[in-house]
Amino acid sequence: MTRPRHPIRRACLATALLLPVLPAAGGDKAAQPTGDAPAFRGGGSFVETFSTLGDRRWYISDGWVNGDFQNCTWSRQRVQIPTSGELTLTLSDSPYKERAFTCAEIQTKERYGYGTYEVRMRAGAASGLVSAFFTYNGAEDGDRRTNDEIDFEFLGKDTKGVQLNYFTGGTGQHETIESLGFDAATTMADYALEWLPDRLRWSVNGRLLREVRATPDRPIPSHPGKIMLSLWMGQGADFVSWLGPASYPGRPITATFERVAFTKLGDPCGFKGSIVCR
Repeated sequence: MTRPRHPIRRACLATALLLPVLPAAGGDKAAQPTGDAPAFRGGGSFVETFSTLGDRRWYISDGWVNGDFQNCTWSRQRVQIPTSGELTLTLSDSPYKERAFTCAEIQTKERYGYGTYEVRMRAGAASGLVSAFFTYNGAEDGDRRTNDEIDFEFLGKDTKGVQLNYFTGGTGQHETIESLGFDAATTMADYALEWLPDRLRWSVNGRLLREVRATPDRPIPSHPGKIMLSLWMGQGADFVSWLGPASYPGRPITATFERVAFTKLGDPCGFKGSIVCR
């Protein structure tokens, strides 16, 4: 389900952007890093282990909501590094502006394209809640064809699965729920997205969950996007049918992140245990 993100705004449209489909070299091997798609450009490889949260790489959302469907206000106070190597995003019943709850989101200032995106995290759990790790690009200069997104979304009503989705030119409806084999709210686990010119691959702890290959009538994202981490709760009939009714347990709910890494297509792996090191 597509939702607007500030400071980039998005809008859905029923138009898909036709992209060139590049064959993968040597069967299932990754496509080579050459081509004209915008996603061949973008930021370079990095590994973030959250010893601090510098404003050079990260923007912290604060003081606004994405729309009426969001029942909490983004607050920088809900973004913390309680100990070195651990980022927490928290939803709390602390009123802020027009909402009775506050929640948390950070996003990279730079956009990133083809490559491998990895996160080590533990999701929050509660009906109506979403813990998310995703890439997002809004409509650039009013051109909605650039409105691309690729998601890991953990729905707090059932954290033994994960929703995987993508949007191309604002067009979605590609979501699936994949079983994890464990509870994402009690287990720190490694998740990876491989975004290649001809396919998308989502994995957990090195195990492939889903693969989508591009076709002429079903293209995949091709525009570099910001890396987003968020924890929020929804409201309204449409979102209740997706997330379940909002249910605050009477105490703050936290999602924890120990590492976020991006390895640009063609670059060597950046840390021991990376899926790129295989």
